[in-house]
Order: sequence, then structure tokens, then C-alpha cells
Amino acid sequence: MSRVVKGMLSIVAILLVIFFVNLVFKDDTREIEKIVHSFHQPLSNIVHIEFLDRNKAIAFYEWGHPNEVSFGEVIVKKGLFGWKFIGGGSSQISDEYKLDWSFLNLELTSFSNYTDLISGKILDSAIQEVRIQTKTENEYDAKIIHYNNLERFWFLITDGEDLLGSTITGLSSDGKIIEQIIR
Repeated sequence: MSRVVKGMLSIVAILLVIFFVNLVFKDDTREIEKIVHSFHQPLSNIVHIEFLDRNKAIAFYEWGHPNEVSFGEVIVKKGLFGWKFIGGGSSQISDEYKLDWSFLNLELTSFSNYTDLISGKILDSAIQEVRIQTKTENEYDAKIIHYNNLERFWFLITDGEDLLGSTITGLSSDGKIIEQIIR
């Protein structure tokens, strides 16, 4: 093999090593934040990133002016060249309810094992627990995330359980129903 070919192969090998080292050591959180901010929604604030495994995540965020705040999620997947947008959505928070909610079918986003996401913002400080009962009578406790001092939101991600048509219940610390939504 000639020196020129060996030199070219060495350069290609070095570039590949640099590329893969860069990819492995990229800050996943910062890359996901860049995706969310690329939508240019005014006053956007990422409140939580839930990593589902090494290459799947959901970024929960809110955006908008104080009297017209929207809450949403961005679904991202890590590929060979970094994180990419898969899907998501947001909706304006209504003051009519004490418990905000939204639904997203994850099967449509090619998220393999994960099927449904239901989430929302907790709008009443008395709500300490969020429980979801499916149409098939299965019951789940949602994960509650605290952020910005006193604000909270909740979510549930399933891997086969259909959440469409579930009953969402916001409970006080003593088990009293504060809000119940049947969707």
C-alpha cells in the first residue's frame, strides 16, 4: 500500500475517532434544550427532561406571557448525529381547572415500547397526588415534578396501556378529590 493511501486512511480513521468521541461526550441536556428553543416560542422555559433510556427523552416546557401560558412536551430521539425532534405539542393552560392535562400517542412517534403520555400542570396547591384510572380499570400514580419553587406538573408514560379515555384525579394529602377529569 502506498504512503498516500496509508496517510489518507490514517486521516479518515482519526476523523472518525474525533467524530465518535464528540458524539459520546456531547451534553445531552444542552442538545435537547437547543431543540426546544429552536421553536422560537416566546419566554420558553424547560421545566424537566425525562430520559427514557440512552437515546429517548421527553422535554417538558412552558412558554408564553404570564396571562397566556402554554405547557407542552417535545419528544426527542438520539441518532448517529445527535438528538433530533420526533414530535410533541403544547396547549394553553386554562384557569377553569385545578388540574391541566394533555394526551400524546407515542406510538405515532416511533418510540418503540412506549405507547402513551398523559401530562399536565397542577394548578391548585392542595393537589398532592395525581391518579390515573384507565378504561380497563387499571390505576396508576403519576410522577409529580417540582420546579420554579412552587410550581408542579405531573406525567405518566406507559408501555402498552391505553390512556385515552382515562379518569384523571387530583387528590389532597388526606385523599380528598380536588379535581376529577374524565377524558
